[in-house]
Amino acid sequence: MTITSGPPTSPIPTIAALQTDIGFANQFRLELIKTTFLVATGLLAFTVSFRPSVPVPKWEGLMWLGWIALGLSTIGAMGNLYGWERFYASYRDYKNNQADGERARHNITRLRRIAMTIQFGGFALGVLSIALFAAANLDNVKPTPPAKELSK
Repeated sequence: MTITSGPPTSPIPTIAALQTDIGFANQFRLELIKTTFLVATGLLAFTVSFRPSVPVPKWEGLMWLGWIALGLSTIGAMGNLYGWERFYASYRDYKNNQADGERARHNITRLRRIAMTIQFGGFALGVLSIALFAAANLDNVKPTPPAKELSK
């Protein structure tokens, strides 16, 4: 009888096993959607709150375009997440009628892809617009007053 010490070893999954793991792919997709959703809302809030520090902005239209695009990205992300929720729920909702389920999933997928396009397109356009606006206004930021003047 051989006694081994230490924690039991678990098998390391192969690349082929990971590439065909639907659950892993779904988790990765969900994290991508959530990450762009979080970054878009954070960037939108950050740029809106710091807009007053640019007294006379150049190319102000770029900032507005960025805000609108990031807002659309946020709405698209919510639609994308909701679309996936409805897609999976359709298997439960139509378990007794496969033909109606296929039609429902086809419509859900079409709408979800539109939302996904709005999410990622809005995100890319928003980040690019805000980056160009920031680059154009690097020398145009209002200086912060010294601390003693803030208390007056």
